[in-house]
Amino acid sequence: MAEPIVRCSWQRAGQVALVDGMLVFPKVPNAPGVYRFTLTDSAGTRVYVGESQRLPGRFQHNRTPGGPGEQRTTKFRLNRLMLDALMIGGQVTVEVATQAEAVASDGTPVALDLNQKAVRQRAEHAVEAAERASGSTLLNK
Repeated sequence: MAEPIVRCSWQRAGQVALVDGMLVFPKVPNAPGVYRFTLTDSAGTRVYVGESQRLPGRFQHNRTPGGPGEQRTTKFRLNRLMLDALMIGGQVTVEVATQAEAVASDGTPVALDLNQKAVRQRAEHAVEAAERASGSTLLNK
């Protein structure tokens, strides 16, 4: 039995800006979903895929990642990578998906409930796999 295909309905949210040395994220729905950051700079194009119960809250964590004890966390690492990209004239694009569906082997689409963490994680992993298969350089570990 084949695993269902997971499709996300992506919406381009906009660009991350650098204002007074701080990241400023575009407005996104206050909803659960999957997100994709695309960093483009002299190091090339790199992608990070994540999921969150509340997208604006997750982006705030990436904007202000915390103190020295958090220097090894993903949010701290992403904050540094985004700051570095923007400081040298690169860009960071944000896309979000607040809707997703599974497509069964018979082609039947079934809406997924992104309020459920396990469902968001499945969608996140499906997007990661698709990015890897397309040759994208992923920042996900």
